Amino acid sequence: MQITKQIFNDQVATATNLSQALLAEPEKLTPAIIHLAGREDQRFPLSFLSQGLKNGKSIKTVAYDYKVMVRFRKTRPLIATTGGGSTVGGGFAQFELVFPDRWFIKDYIIVSESGTQVRIMSEPVAKSGGYAYSCQIVDSSASAVVAINDLKAGAVWGQMFAPVGLDFSRGNRSVTQAPATVRHFLTTVRKSYQISRTGSTYVANFQFTLKGGRKSNMWMDWEEYTHMLNFMEECEMMYWYGKRNYDVNGTPTMYDENNQPIYIGPGLLNQIETKDTYSIFTEEKLKNLIGDLFYGMTDGQNRVLTIYTGTGGKREFDTAIKSYLSANEFSKFNDGVFVDGSGRSLTFGSYFTTYRHVDGHTLNIVHLPLFDNGAKAQAARKHPVTGFSIESYRMVFVDSSRYDGENNIQMVSLAGSEMKKWVVAGSIVPKGYGSESTQMRATDQDGASVHFLKSGSVVLKRYDTSIDLQCDLG
Repeated sequence: MQITKQIFNDQVATATNLSQALLAEPEKLTPAIIHLAGREDQRFPLSFLSQGLKNGKSIKTVAYDYKVMVRFRKTRPLIATTGGGSTVGGGFAQFELVFPDRWFIKDYIIVSESGTQVRIMSEPVAKSGGYAYSCQIVDSSASAVVAINDLKAGAVWGQMFAPVGLDFSRGNRSVTQAPATVRHFLTTVRKSYQISRTGSTYVANFQFTLKGGRKSNMWMDWEEYTHMLNFMEECEMMYWYGKRNYDVNGTPTMYDENNQPIYIGPGLLNQIETKDTYSIFTEEKLKNLIGDLFYGMTDGQNRVLTIYTGTGGKREFDTAIKSYLSANEFSKFNDGVFVDGSGRSLTFGSYFTTYRHVDGHTLNIVHLPLFDNGAKAQAARKHPVTGFSIESYRMVFVDSSRYDGENNIQMVSLAGSEMKKWVVAGSIVPKGYGSESTQMRATDQDGASVHFLKSGSVVLKRYDTSIDLQCDLG
């Protein structure tokens, strides 16, 4: 690309600048900018889904709290049993199971992993570092016993229902589970660039295409647009890859040269609780993953699941579906679906980007360029077959549903710092920041500098209904 330098005048080009509006009303303009850039560039899906679609809020402090309601707990791990051997429960004799708390309730049937059912016959008693429950096996045969594996420490039992006597039974009790409160801190990020005095008037001998399809041959219009996109991409990387750097008390582990705390809030990947790996992606793997995830989303409205992945992940997804079709002898591959045309003019090329689960749920796969070309992708090792970054094969199943009327993915920003932008004027004042005629300047630099700042974080309100699936070839 060759650029011819000219001196700018009003007849050669005009420039429209958003800088003044950003300074005046950042909370109103930022969603519009993110919405447009997200639609045009598709590099900022989290920005687009949260702040771009106005699924966010502004707060007055850098710390934010939110409530998280996970699946209602119905199971507890066994600590010990007071009786051992292979005859526990035989002859309908009562025996004791020790659990870590009083979550289970008298009269209820509890069931083991193997399917053995026992009834809790009396109130639990504090014992052996937990609570001992007197139980009796539920069966019609006196020879029925509890399996050895169900009596080992760590064996999981689940609570079902409470059968009682025919008459004169007494009421039992209930347990409650309140939402957990999660506290995190907003991350403040910055980006700056400098403008030289002569560079601010350069005009190219061709036109650039800017946001919204606007045309301009002013070099600074193009540079300002690309700097804004780069800053948004850096924010997007923070939303995905941010790694929490403070302890449970909110004390950060990092301070700057002014002894100011540096808070780094968790990105989406850091918030997702469920992690998994694959070497070769299959339809069976996909089916099981989706089944598990939607199983935990029973209280969601407009349940939506999206896979964000790179080029490698898209190929793995397509190959998995086609392999499944081939292995199960599905025919009619070329009925205008995979092969078009006739005679010597044939076209091959149709690829799977949507999956409809056996339970009726629909999943869409979305290409995320960040997993192909982002800093993490470029630093990661290469796939031994394709040479792509191994990060390109990452698949992040994101729950984009609504819970209690709110979107699962939200943007939280510091009020007034949704996206700040300002200039430090020197020998020039960039267009849109004030009058060039004034003698007052903030620096003696022969030029000027422009600065971006944002304080915010993406919140995944339900962190147990998404999954981070990475390619692991050993």
